[in-house]
Amino acid sequence: MINIKKLTTYDYINYMFVLYAFLLPISRSSISILTALLFTLWLFTNNFKNSIDFLKSDKVIIYLLAFITFSILSLFWSDNIQSGFYYIRKYWYFLVIPVVASTIQKKYLEYALSAFLIGMLISEFISYGVFFELWSFKNATVEFPNPFMNHPQYSMFLAFTSLLLLNKIFYEESVKIKIFYSLFFLTTTINLLINAGRTGQAAFAASIFMVGFLNIKNKILAFFGILFLVISIFYAAYQVSPNFKARFDIGVSDINKVINDKNYCTSIGLRIGVWSIGGEIFSDNPLFGIGVTNEMDTLKDIVSKKYENMECLKEMPSYHNFYIQTAVHLGLIGLFFYLMIFYSLLKLNIHDRFYSNLAVIFVTVYSVSSLVETMFHEQFSVAFFTLFAGIFIAQYRIENEV
Repeated sequence: MINIKKLTTYDYINYMFVLYAFLLPISRSSISILTALLFTLWLFTNNFKNSIDFLKSDKVIIYLLAFITFSILSLFWSDNIQSGFYYIRKYWYFLVIPVVASTIQKKYLEYALSAFLIGMLISEFISYGVFFELWSFKNATVEFPNPFMNHPQYSMFLAFTSLLLLNKIFYEESVKIKIFYSLFFLTTTINLLINAGRTGQAAFAASIFMVGFLNIKNKILAFFGILFLVISIFYAAYQVSPNFKARFDIGVSDINKVINDKNYCTSIGLRIGVWSIGGEIFSDNPLFGIGVTNEMDTLKDIVSKKYENMECLKEMPSYHNFYIQTAVHLGLIGLFFYLMIFYSLLKLNIHDRFYSNLAVIFVTVYSVSSLVETMFHEQFSVAFFTLFAGIFIAQYRIENEV
């Protein structure tokens, strides 16, 4: 039994962190509540000054802070300051990163990974029930059986969970647990393929090669083995999953419409259109960008003046590519800070191969997903980054503590 009277602030933070990991995939409100609680408790820890000293030397934290600071400064040259504040407010979810990075104990990192997987298992259970029409749940549908978040974000969560499990299989010694992880990997991957989230499917296809290269010594064997596995998985999905087949065929049709008819009023066409115009806006404001804003006013003005055949682009809420969105808002300076956040994660000198490999897999999944969505600016995906960036920095800290 836990003696509550003897619990310290650090104990509460560690327990709450595991709860945060568990609720992350399944509760939007819990992310907000636990973010506030964790950060507030951290401010009252005994070794707060030592935590700050550690964080000041961590490049992930430094570049993240630089990115957010530059975003705030960009309000001075933004056309819509109020809209810019609304945009930036979502970055408060990053407050959990310094808490996790500087205080979480080693065993709670393991507990958090397990808690996250349990949360995903619950989410998948609900998703399968919706897909097979066993029950209804919120706004989830048979075509989009994502119970708690939109389908691009959910597909990214599924892609990473699948590869996290695959990475665990390589390091687990117990045969029984290997079998459990293998079955969990299978159900997660199937859930990814029956969902309509092409974002996560693309991230999975790209990132699974990293799992092979990181864990198989013969790189040629790893490449062709993973290539065969990917082709087999996606071919089977095309033959068996109506959702996957429909989304794949629609994607091919959308691309053909753009190439042959200059028709950008499709799912992929809209993305290609805003990427193209985003490139124009960036080329006119390459260094500092146009400033952070939650609106697409500049793009709408360009469409009205130059691209009457692209009127449908005015309905787009974002650039659906965080690299382009950052380049438009913050120019080369902001884009540099953003890229350095992920480069710094990769450069963390983590000796534990499971965690070092997982960091590479995480960065790959997140980076590929951000090519077609604004993952660094949505609540679930920001919290997702927060959880795992915090875990990797904490692992680095623990390995280097005297």
